[in-house]
Amino acid sequence: MTLLHTSDESETRTLTIVGVAIAFLCVVVAGSLYVFDPFAGRAESDISVSIDTPYVGQGVATGTALVMHGVTVGQVTGIFSLPEGGVRLNADLNSKSSQGLTDTMKVDYRPINYFGVTGINLSPGSGGQALFDGIRISTIPRGNFTLQTLLTRLGEVTTGVVTPQLIQVIDRATRYTDALNPLVETMLIAANAVAEVQTVSTEQLLTNATGISVAFPGFVNSAVKGGDNFIWPANYLKSRDTAIKDITEEHYRRNYEFLKEANVGLFRSLGQLLRTHSADLFPVTEIVRALFGVVPPLIRPADTAQMMAEMRTRFEKMYQGTPEQRALQVRIVLDSLPGVAAPIAAIGGQQ
Repeated sequence: MTLLHTSDESETRTLTIVGVAIAFLCVVVAGSLYVFDPFAGRAESDISVSIDTPYVGQGVATGTALVMHGVTVGQVTGIFSLPEGGVRLNADLNSKSSQGLTDTMKVDYRPINYFGVTGINLSPGSGGQALFDGIRISTIPRGNFTLQTLLTRLGEVTTGVVTPQLIQVIDRATRYTDALNPLVETMLIAANAVAEVQTVSTEQLLTNATGISVAFPGFVNSAVKGGDNFIWPANYLKSRDTAIKDITEEHYRRNYEFLKEANVGLFRSLGQLLRTHSADLFPVTEIVRALFGVVPPLIRPADTAQMMAEMRTRFEKMYQGTPEQRALQVRIVLDSLPGVAAPIAAIGGQQ
């Protein structure tokens, strides 16, 4: 007896379809129970914690992981807005993995993997009460370092800073810098040519130059002192008067006899020669007077002293260092070269 007046083949096909549908439905139900596990309760080792905070980072939702030292120790089970402002995060923590945390712990929001998924980072605080089931904590996040926040702030900075004017300036600077390429290439070629033909090391050359230059400070010092004594003879004579007090009687008598002989023998004879040949020497004296008459206006004592002092200061700065390690300081002025002066002037620089 059959329920439906159909052929055997049609009945077999219908029963097959019904069986396949029931099997597929069973697989779907089993998979849903495995994924969502509605009958699974909280593990015995977990504790519930409520965290009151002024705000949450972008991407924080139910299921967001709580991480400490890079290890997941719990997850968010709920997010609620507080009437007085702020947010409450309910979370389950593994009591074993979260050992060391107290109610003084610090939180911040940051990515927990390379894909930028947001997580809540927990940091132990000093002192405080150990966490227990049902504890409520109030804390202020140390920062919001989520990927979404970074992108938002980057967009704000880009909008406010990278303006068309800045792009034009960068473009002009790039084009002006390209003009220095031939100069740099020339300097490199010249340096390579010198390096190929140089037989003495640069260290030895600098050592020799330093040894030669050691004598310059003493020479310049003596020259400047001589010029200063010539321009300001009063100071020189004052120092000489002090030195004369130390001269002995024998030394004074010997010098006196020498000066007396020079006065009688030399200067008297020279005076008689000049007196008898004054007419012959007059053209010579006129020529000398005409040549040296222009020297005092050109070399003024005050200006010369200032110039000599400036030269001495500059020489001292050139040879700075200890007596054992004196070094010649040299500054190469490149802005006088056409290849450098033109680009500097083009970008508004001062030569």
